[in-house]
Formats: sequence, structure tokens, C-alpha cells
Amino acid sequence: MEEGGWFEYTQNWEAAGDDLAWPILAVAVRTDSELIYTGDSSGQLTTYTLNAPGEALDRQTSIKCAQAPVRRILPLQTSCAFVQTDDIVQVVADSGLRQCKWETSLNDAFVGAAISTNGTEAFVCTSAGSGTLLDLETEKIARRATVEASACAVQFTREVMLGTADGMLAVRDPRAAFSIVQSATVCSGAVSDMAVRDHNVYVCGGQQHTVQIYDVRKLAQPVRAVECDGQPTRLWAAESNLWISHEEGFVDTRSFASECQTMGTAYVEPELQDYAFISAFAAAPSERMALVADTTGVLYVWADCEEPLLSTGCVPDVQIGLNDMGQCWAAGADTLSFDDEHISLSCVDIPHAHEPLLSCMDADVEYDVGRPVSYVDAGVLSSLKMMDNVGYAPNPRKARRNQQPFGAHNWRFKWRDGVKDDDRELTQGRSKFLSQQRRYGHTPHASGRSKAALAQRAAEGNVPKHLQLMQIEYSRFGVEDFDFSLYNTTKWSGLEGNISNTYANALLQVLYFSPEFRQLTLSHCATNCPDANCLTCQLGLLFRMLGTAQGASCHATQLLQVLAQRPEATALGLLEDSHGNVMITYAVLAQRLMRFVLEQASNECRRLEIDSTNQQPRIVERVFGVTQQSTTECPVCHAANSRESHVFAIDLESPLSVGSSSGLAAVLAGGSASVRRAESMARNGRNQKVGFLELVSSSLVRHDTQRAWCASCKKFQLLNTEKRVSNMPEAYLALNFPPLSSTLDSASAASSPLLNASTSAAKSAAAENAGSWQMTLPTAFALQMSDSEMQALPVDEMEGNRAQSRFDLVAVVSSIRDTRRGPEHLVVHVRDPNDSAAWLLFNDFLVQRVSEESATVFNDWWRTPSIAVYAKAESQSLQGAIQTIAHYHPYKISTRILTVPRSTLDSQQQSATAGMSQRWNSNRSSSNGRMRNAAVPLTKFEAEQLEHGEFQCALDAEFVVLEDARMEVFSDGTRQVHRPAVHGLARLSAVRANGGDLHGVPFIDDYVAISRPVFDLATQYSGIHAGDLTVGVSPYKLSTMKEVYKKLRLLIDSNCIIIGHGLKHDFRVCNIVVPLHLQKDTMLLYQSPSHIRPVSLRFLYWYFSRKSIQTREHSSVEDAQATLKVYESYVQCVAEGKSVETVLDDIYAVGSSMSWKLPDQKI
Repeated sequence: MEEGGWFEYTQNWEAAGDDLAWPILAVAVRTDSELIYTGDSSGQLTTYTLNAPGEALDRQTSIKCAQAPVRRILPLQTSCAFVQTDDIVQVVADSGLRQCKWETSLNDAFVGAAISTNGTEAFVCTSAGSGTLLDLETEKIARRATVEASACAVQFTREVMLGTADGMLAVRDPRAAFSIVQSATVCSGAVSDMAVRDHNVYVCGGQQHTVQIYDVRKLAQPVRAVECDGQPTRLWAAESNLWISHEEGFVDTRSFASECQTMGTAYVEPELQDYAFISAFAAAPSERMALVADTTGVLYVWADCEEPLLSTGCVPDVQIGLNDMGQCWAAGADTLSFDDEHISLSCVDIPHAHEPLLSCMDADVEYDVGRPVSYVDAGVLSSLKMMDNVGYAPNPRKARRNQQPFGAHNWRFKWRDGVKDDDRELTQGRSKFLSQQRRYGHTPHASGRSKAALAQRAAEGNVPKHLQLMQIEYSRFGVEDFDFSLYNTTKWSGLEGNISNTYANALLQVLYFSPEFRQLTLSHCATNCPDANCLTCQLGLLFRMLGTAQGASCHATQLLQVLAQRPEATALGLLEDSHGNVMITYAVLAQRLMRFVLEQASNECRRLEIDSTNQQPRIVERVFGVTQQSTTECPVCHAANSRESHVFAIDLESPLSVGSSSGLAAVLAGGSASVRRAESMARNGRNQKVGFLELVSSSLVRHDTQRAWCASCKKFQLLNTEKRVSNMPEAYLALNFPPLSSTLDSASAASSPLLNASTSAAKSAAAENAGSWQMTLPTAFALQMSDSEMQALPVDEMEGNRAQSRFDLVAVVSSIRDTRRGPEHLVVHVRDPNDSAAWLLFNDFLVQRVSEESATVFNDWWRTPSIAVYAKAESQSLQGAIQTIAHYHPYKISTRILTVPRSTLDSQQQSATAGMSQRWNSNRSSSNGRMRNAAVPLTKFEAEQLEHGEFQCALDAEFVVLEDARMEVFSDGTRQVHRPAVHGLARLSAVRANGGDLHGVPFIDDYVAISRPVFDLATQYSGIHAGDLTVGVSPYKLSTMKEVYKKLRLLIDSNCIIIGHGLKHDFRVCNIVVPLHLQKDTMLLYQSPSHIRPVSLRFLYWYFSRKSIQTREHSSVEDAQATLKVYESYVQCVAEGKSVETVLDDIYAVGSSMSWKLPDQKI
């Protein structure tokens, strides 16, 4: 290689996940060491050192220094760097530790930063024109000043030089309160970059193909101009050359010796990928190497020799002679002079290790890192009082003093133990994020595992991928960027599991696939139910969404929030705590929840019944209810008491207490086995094995003994209680499986073929010797009544001369104990309604077609049954009753909620006081001392248009933050979101878009009453103030969430065209799925395929009308009207035959020239 011949030394590319990388926006090189800095658009700061030619760089540190992109990296002389992002500037040490930081406000981003010549001070400026001088030695703010608001390039020598977006160069003196010393217009457009050497300042910008040279002492005229072969975008002044980066994708130099009139020897032109451009550039202080980064995340390293130096303060390893040094080192001779400033201690070779180091940990071996820190009880935190930065709380007396119990056993179930979430088997190697699919294509990659490897994995007893805990991953665009369609190719919709209490998803799917119960809930939710927390209404609205979603992912946020507000649910322990923990297993919790939901639905659906007499059971009891006769008898006075009740599931007895003498032990331990049966089995020595149908038969009659008050004896006695099933439900029979003991041994399991106590290595290591079921659920069985006894029989033993009923298996809820990925979770197998031979698996948002065997066979330690639902083969009388209810109460939400809007909160709201009505704006009016909303109800003609599907509207919503996001911060500074922030609908507004006199006038403007605590009102973005959503305090007319949701549901059911900006996010938070043909999203209509950045509504409205919105606070009415105006401009453009692509190019060109910031005043 000839000296001075530049070549590509190496390329470096760091994947951020799924074979993708973030664009690198900043590159820098230290002047006193061989260290390279890079900063990308995700906020990641990484340091590298050189390796051999053609090899990737050696990464030293990598930290997540901010959530915003890294814009500038300025190395300091104290082994640290000054890093500037949009929202924070900070000093980060080379080791990755943050030394100090300064933040700015949300709407005032940092746009420039520079370091003084001596490296002790830094100057930063913001988009609002705020300049700050920072003292890096004391880590304090030295001075503040008002500077140019459009600054886009900064240099700091003795004076501060600012290049602005309008082409002006201003020189300010920090010693004179940053007053302007000189100023001049240096280019026709925005200043791209500046470089300073001695008293000359080099400026490029606009569309000019020249670099202007000015004397900083006199800016009136340029000293000279440097002609370039392209459009210069970045400059860097080295010791002997001016380095120039061009927009066309190459870098060249100009020699200072010839006053930049002659070309230098360095020339760099990397082969960029299609549609990629240079996003960052830096040259080494030694001028022997150049670094170029592009928008695809590739760092190109070019050099003029095979052993280059980055900095001038170090010598290469070859000059020291490492081989000779290693020999002398072994002999004990000193070959390095530690007093030499040019010798780096990093040149000392590391002794070769002949055995693996202790720090070399095998990735295939699991390591027990110890019990994690337990969470503090929420009741203790709520009563915490701070004093001198120390929190004090009363001792709840739940544990020993100064000790914190860990609570749940099997704590390893709550932690993933470092298992990587690799879903390539489910996603076929495709990216999980829509943004990356749009950017890099949707081509699938190899899954990485062969079929033989998957078969071996199943044979080893590991949980299959489709049954493992499904977790949503979050990109920088939030949960809307996650591609749920990769996990579901059917027309049935799954339910997401990233919120609290989503263990109920499996049960909700079971109820949805029960047509009779689903019809009852749909009929009920369409009525004028006054209960804001009605569970049946929420079930009906959820089932309506699942029925119309056509495979799109849904979530039951609204229903689960209503469930959390029910005091009965809290008393029964049906809710997870603030950390997602429960005191019992999810399998038992699902059984309790099913009983609770059906009991509530039975009470709430009474108004649907046509026959209101008490002779017939309630309609829900006819669907799921099991008639049970309970008889209590005193063994002393033989007084008996009998009553009839309805239960919604049969609790199966434990296989160990049926047909075995261990039933007596179960009674003595508090079990529910019969005392007489246990004594008889012990006396006769009976010990036969029990199958599934025998287990069902024995569970139809229960005997128990409990101490209670005898009214005849007038004292407490041991009363004998018999609970006998006398009648089966007319539609569905639910069977609850008992939880197995975690200490099940082989001797106990041998008494029943339903149990397995295998102690294989895989099971004992992962399941901690927990017992498991060993059975196959029958797809059908018969119940026969004979001599007042009910017995379960196989289908082939049905007799025609006795009263019999056939039940077919339709759903199975299973508990998956996947100890490697997290705690226990529930999945459900449901028989396909369209194909009785096919089954569907619902694992939260994952939906797959599976075989019947996978639903009915239980022979793995990690899967246990929780609920089995059987459907009765014939239920004609019930079908007639359901059809009658559907006839008198069809699912059809009345348009009266839009023509005569009323709320159940009207009687509870009081007139706001005069002190609360000081915040007036255009959409508030006064009538009799009361503030009213801006909505004008629909007319009769508009209601008819809505019913006939001829209505369209523009919609916008405002939200508040109910719960903050839960995330985990790792040692390298990266963050992992475990649960996103929970938003709640605060205001919904819809304006007419059908033309006429009321065109653009809102017909919906509802404020939603929120009773739960609000984490953040986000007033700047929502326009919601304290008290606006509180009943009795708010100056607005409030509505319940159910009332607002039903209005939105009515619009969708009526095929109303909805216009909005960012509708995907709005509909997601509102917990509703809208067909794509009903959406007209202006954010998508005005997004160029070649640009990832979406255009804001505020900028689009200004572009078409030259007027500003959202000048103070957001208003959903104003935003909806602005969206309508933007959409009408799009329709007009298409009608006139204009090219939409041309309009988009002009929008992006204007936005880029203005840095997407609007003028302060209206035009």
C-alpha cells in the first residue's frame, strides 16, 4: 500500500435487534487516546477501539444516555465526553458513568453545543433562543442569555459564533453578557456547519457548492471562497487540512498551506446503500483516518496505511514490539518507561491463560443468581412519611421487626432468569415492528432451528414456543408498532396481556365462544342500563369488538378496569396487586373469577327475562347453572334442613380423596371428602383406581361435616351436610379441577391413573417436584339419572330407557408452569365453531389452529387443567328463550344517545362555583351559572343518515395518564418496558363532516368522569385541568366511560366514516377496533413512503390554511375541526387531479427548511 493512498480500512455495524441498526448521528475521536465515539438515534452512546484491517471494531462501552437521538459528541481532556441530545446535555466518562447533566423543557429542545478552547466551559442553545454557559469544572450554570432562536451551528473560541437557519452568522462575547459583537449574512439558506482555525471561520450552507471563509475580526465580506465538487454539509478544521463532507457521499480535504485552494491527499468515498446518505463524519486528530456513518447504522473507517494512528498522543503497538516485550516480561526485565508521556499503558499485553477464566460463563447453563429483592407492600408505601430523606411507616405486624418477607413461594417463577425472548419460530424470522418492516422490507429469515431440533426440544419436556408466556416488545414508537398479525393468521381475535389482571383473557375467550351467553350480553349492553360499572355491559361491548375485529388484536382494558372497581372482586381476592402478584395460582383464580362473573351476569340480566315469575331459574342460571340440593342434618336430634341453590361449576374432588383410604386424612386436614365414605373404604380395604368419569360421578355428591349451630339442640353440633346435584344446566357444564399438591409422591400418585409423580431430571429441576396430571379428557360423555343418583358414563354406554344427557367438550383452560420465562399463565383451547373437528389455541394475542390431541391430552408436568367446559347436545327449550330475548331486546344501540344525550351523572353533578369557572375558552358557555359543553345533538335527519350508513364525522380524543410505565434499567443504561403507561380517555369530540349549515359543528363533546387516581393530567397536551373530570367539581357536563364508548360503538356499527389524525392510537386507548375502510387517517394520507417521519396535525393545518392551532392547550374540538380541514384539502387535491406525491414532497421540503417549527404568530 503506497503512502497517501486512502482505502477502506473496515466497516462496523451494530445490530439493535432483529438484524437492524439505528442510524448513527454523531461520531468523534479522542485527541489523547485511540478511542472512537458513536451516538445513534436511539440515544445509545458507544465507544470503540481499532482492530486489524477488515475486522470489526472492538466495542469498549455502550450506554443508553438518553431516550432522544444523540446529536453531538465533544471529547474532553478528562477522559470523558460532552454529549448533546434533544432533551439533555451531559458529561459521560469513557467508562460509561454519567458525571453530570442538564435538562431542558419538553418543547424547548437543544439545537447546538460547543466546547471552549481550554475545555472547561460549554455553551448550549435551545430552539426557543435560550443560551446557557456551563462550567464543566464546578458542574454549575455560569451564565444565561437570550440568543438566536433559529441557531443550527455553534462554535466556541474566545467568542461564541452562532449560525442560524436564515443564513446569518452572529458573534457574541460571553464576557459582555453575550452581546452581539458582529453579525453578517453568510449564505442564502440555513447554515449547515462551521469550523474555526486561528482567526478564520469556515462556513457552508444553503444550496451553495462553496465554503466561505470569513475573518472573525471583520465579517463584512468573505475573505475568499473554496469551490467544491459537491454540496458541502460538514466541516472539520485539522492541523493542516480542512476536511469537507459532501451531500453526494464523499469527503475530501483542502490544504491550509495553500489557503484551501489546493486539494489534499485524503479522499474518502464509501459505497453507501440505496437510499442511504452520510449522517455523521469525523476525522482523526492525526489525519491518518476518517470515519463516515450513514443512516443505515454502518460506520465506514478509511485510512491511508495499514497501521494508522487515531490521535497524536499515542504510538502504535508495533513500535513497542509486543513480541519482544512479552519475552522480556516473562524474564522479569523492564522494557517500558512509565515516565514517557507517549507510552500508553494499554500497550501492556495480557498474560495468556491456559484454562478458561472464571468470567467466561457458558450461555447454555443456568446460574442461580440469588433471590431478587422483594416488593414492599402497597399499604406500607401509602402510609409512608418522609423525614430527612428517610421514609417512616407504621409496622403492619405482618412479619418480624426489620424483616421483609418475600411472600410468594417459588419466587423463581416471577423472573425470566435471563432467557432471551426469541420468537423466530412464531414470526418466521420477520421483524416484530411495523416500522422496521416498512424500512427494511418484510422478507422472512431462517428460523434458526430445524424440525429435528424442535422435536428434540419437545421430547426433553420443554414448553413449546406457542404455549410459552407471550410478551409484547416495545420499540421507540410504542405498542402501536408491534405487529400482532405475525402471531395470528385466523379470523378469531386474541386478547393482549400487557395490563393488570389479564389472566382473565382465557376465561373471556371461553365465555365469548358460548353463543347463548354471548347473545345475552349483547342484548343487555344495548339496553339503557344505568349502572356505570355493569360487568355484563362490558362483556357485551367486548364480545361485539371480538366479533367484528376479524383477527385484529384486542384488549379488555375497560372491562378489567371496571372489574378492579368492584368491591366484591377485591374482597374475593380476584385482583393482582400493584406488582402483578397473586396469593394463589392463576388456575384457581380463574375458577373463582368465572363463578363471580356468572353470578353478576345472572343478577344484571334479570331485566331481559320475559317471564318475571320466580318459578323459572334465571336465564344465566339456565345456561351455566347447576341445580344443587343441600341437606344439613344434626346427628343428635336428627333435625334436617334442606335448600336448593344454583352453582355455575362443579368442583371436582382430588383424585387422592376418591376411592382411597386417604379420604379420611383429607377430612382431618380440612378437606371435603365424606367421613362415612372414608370410614367405609378404610373398613373394607377398598383401594381401586379412579378414572376421569369416576371422578366426575363422585363429585356430583359431596358430604361434609362442620361445626355449626343447631336450632333444635340450641347449641353447636357437628352437623352432617350433603350437597347433591339434582339438575344439570341446559347449555354448558363447567368442571373445575383441583390444584395438586407440590409435594405429591409416587406412592400417592399410584392410587390414581390421573396423576403422575415422575421425577425426571427435567421436571425435578424446573417444576420442583410438583405433581402433574396424566390423563386424556373425553371429548364427550353422558350423564344418567337412576334412583335419584346421577352418574357419568362413556358415550358408548348410553341406554335409551333412562334419562340421559350428552355433553361434548368445547373448551379447556390450562395452566402453563413455564419456569424459564416467568410465572404461571393460562391458555385456552376452544373448539372451532365452524369446524367441529378443529381446535383453536388462544395464548393471549397468539391464536393458532391445533389438533384435538393437544387440547385433551395432559401428560406433561408443565401443563395442568383448570376448567373444562362441556356443551349439552340438545337444548331446544333454552334456544327458544334466547331467541325470544333476542327478538325483544336485539343488539342495536339507539341513536337517542346522540339526539337526546343524557347521562346517569346528571343528577349527581352540581353547579360549579364561581371560583371554578375562571378558565373560559371558546367552547364553554354559561347558562344559569352552569358551564356547558360545545356539542349540538344530532337532528332527526342526521340520525336517519347515520342509520342508513350515510354519515361521516371527524373525531379527536384527549387522554390522561392513569398509571406510569413500568420499566427496568440495566447496567449499560438500556431500558426494557415491562408494562407501558396506562392512558384513560378524558375527552371525546366529533364534528359533522356531511356538509350543510352544521358542517364542522361538534355533536359529541363528552368529558369522561374518572374516579380512580390520575398519575398525570398532561394538561399541556390534553387541555384537562385538575377537577375537570371529578363529579360535583367539574365545570363541564360529565359522562361515564360506558356512555361515551357506546356512542363510539354506535358510529362504527352504523358504518360511519371517521376522519382523524393518528386514529390507530386513539382507537387503541379507547379500547375499540375499527375496520380500515371506515378510517380516513390524515397522518397516513400525508406520509411519504420515502420518509418515516409522520407530519403533525398542527403543521399540516398551517400548511393548508396558514393558521395555527394548539397555541396554548390542546382542544379535541379544535383538533377535530382542523383534521376535517386537512382531509378536505386532500379530497380537493385528488378531485382536481393533482399529484399527491408532489404535494407531499413540497410539505416535507417546507417542513425541513423550517425544521418543522411554525412561526410564533399566525399568518
